[in-house]
Amino acid sequence: MRLSTKLVKFNRRNKAQERIFVLTSRAVYNLKNKSKPYSELQRKVELAKVVGLTKSASSDEIVMHVPSEYDYRYASPLKDVIAAELYRAHDLALAGAAHFLIWEVPEVSLVQYATTKNDHKKGVTRMPNPAKAINLEAPPEEVKSRGNRSRTIFAAPNANNTVTLEDFQILKVIGRGSFGKVMLVRKKNSDGLYAMKSLRKDALLEREQVEHTRTEKMILEHINHPFLNKLEYAFSTTDKIFFVMAFMKGGELFFHLKESRTFAEDRARFYAAQICLALGHLHEQNIVYRDLKPENILMDEEGNVCLTDFGMAKHLEEGMVAQSFCGTPEYLAPEIVAGRGHNKAADWWSYGVLLYEMLVGIPPFYNQNVQLMYELIQFGDLKFPQRRPLSPQAVDLVSRLLDRNPDRRLGARSVEEIKTHLFFEGVNWEDVFAKRVPPPFRPPLSEAASTENFDGEFTEEDAVNSLVPEHKAKFVEQHQEAFRDF
Repeated sequence: MRLSTKLVKFNRRNKAQERIFVLTSRAVYNLKNKSKPYSELQRKVELAKVVGLTKSASSDEIVMHVPSEYDYRYASPLKDVIAAELYRAHDLALAGAAHFLIWEVPEVSLVQYATTKNDHKKGVTRMPNPAKAINLEAPPEEVKSRGNRSRTIFAAPNANNTVTLEDFQILKVIGRGSFGKVMLVRKKNSDGLYAMKSLRKDALLEREQVEHTRTEKMILEHINHPFLNKLEYAFSTTDKIFFVMAFMKGGELFFHLKESRTFAEDRARFYAAQICLALGHLHEQNIVYRDLKPENILMDEEGNVCLTDFGMAKHLEEGMVAQSFCGTPEYLAPEIVAGRGHNKAADWWSYGVLLYEMLVGIPPFYNQNVQLMYELIQFGDLKFPQRRPLSPQAVDLVSRLLDRNPDRRLGARSVEEIKTHLFFEGVNWEDVFAKRVPPPFRPPLSEAASTENFDGEFTEEDAVNSLVPEHKAKFVEQHQEAFRDF
């Protein structure tokens, strides 16, 4: 089995029905989840009959095109994962004899692109023009920056329990994720500023992320490191979970990299050294981080950085491998993309992508077409800029981190392999750990509660604890037992 996920299927009357979508190396199955522990097979479609997929750029909808029968219209937050897995499974099943086509359209509803049974009987097809398929387009010659924020495919969040929501004054919105938002808050009767992440329980239930959230909570309760963001409080209400962490006034590394476009090697080396120690510590605890990217690296007011958001972290004993397809597309290791299973070495691939992006301004295999990007991650040539060449040490480190063989990849045996690389020659690692190395950049701060280092996309939002719709609240009420540990 390549993929199994819950999604919504729309029938011919446009009624939404919950289904389990299962993809194997030979077929696609629609299962009706009647009653646990078994499911009822509703439909099986051979992969050879599936010719392509249309996805909405504005919603979670997708249409799977099956010209010999009729089309299937779904909605899923994992639409890009489904598209990528269908593409790869189709290519393997047919040994490249037929090209799987992918279209992206602006419409929110894709009803006009789904060929029905009646359409099929009349010889009518609603499938888009094959020439318009996005995976037939040539990639742009040069992309100067990935520009937009990367979106994590799969996620979750943290905890402790000595405060309530009434103990905090909400000041600003400073971030947003798949399950809620992050707000700057002040603890009442004190000057303490914190970042408070709110997670909607209905969203965690619907996307089956409760266990991942519980895992993150357990990890954050046991880690203590200067370059890992600290959990201060955790509590819950009837419809949300709240995680309160140290407020990192310098904002996301993503914000500063976007401002600078690239970092000089000394500056990139400084951040890379701190992140190296953070990942090394997690790996010593048998934890794989799995979502390293500039958006998940925060900066304090001095200019030091730390990792945040452990929603995809996993405890993985020595010798074990994880099978989940999760992470952020630009930073996924090839073994994750190929579904071969992965371990701690996958973090060092992401680390190599991050180092390359800091030095060059864009991830090494970036493409706006996600399916093409997955192909490049697995098979594309690693290229370095010629007009502004990197040092031989930087090129060598990145190249060895981006070895597609995880057993050969630098860091696979020990973090010491990276710490002793010539790129870090002269770095005193004890001084790095103790924060005795002066940061190369100090973020601007006009006042203690300033959010000038955070994206205006967030800070301009209304700073309120939004209400959960009544029908969602009732749904959560029926499943409160799932949150008993929070």
